[in-house]
Amino acid sequence: MPPRAVIKENLSEQIYRSLRLSLMDGEYRPGERLTISSVAEHYGTSITPVREAISRLASEQALEVKAATSVVVPDLTTRNLREIVAIRKNLEGIAAHRVGQIATPEMIEELEAQNGLFSKAAAVNPREAAQANRDFHFMILRFSDMPYVEAICENMWTLMGPFLRTFHEEIPVRRLTADNHQHFRFLAALRAGDPAAASQAMQDDVAWSEELITRREETGSRPAPRP
Repeated sequence: MPPRAVIKENLSEQIYRSLRLSLMDGEYRPGERLTISSVAEHYGTSITPVREAISRLASEQALEVKAATSVVVPDLTTRNLREIVAIRKNLEGIAAHRVGQIATPEMIEELEAQNGLFSKAAAVNPREAAQANRDFHFMILRFSDMPYVEAICENMWTLMGPFLRTFHEEIPVRRLTADNHQHFRFLAALRAGDPAAASQAMQDDVAWSEELITRREETGSRPAPRP
């Protein structure tokens, strides 16, 4: 991935936010191993601000520090994943209901454009699809104007982003790009002025990841980490 530019002021905070966004966007896979020195080289900084940023993410359970210089992206258990999905279903459903109450034509147009980007990415690039999907969901959270809900959901996405990357790799493209995707149901509910239907569509969309979680439970398979 291309390096993310940072400035010298408050490097630790910037690196923390950049790494957190990378986790949400699925730029790292479950079980992937990092080193503090490689991350420092990536950002063109010393080790100290990287260590501080990683320490914050570890305290949030978004990374696991295995040794003095080694860090691993958590490979969450199916029980952990189901808990996160339950939280997301409830909170993103609340946000979707609120957007269904207040959506303007301009909001709907922005959401439709973002969903178009997701559909295009889903056909060709799982990493870009994961990022476009995240942007769609966070656009809804932003439009809902519910900052506490958004903050909690952001934490859940930080934990679940790597898994969602594998979701977009393993779910058949034809299903990700189908015109009955829950995103389209959500958008149709907004156009119809139906907050309850918008909420249900969003909850069903979040719940879709349970399909892959169940498959992992049944087969015991886990994604292979990158070296």
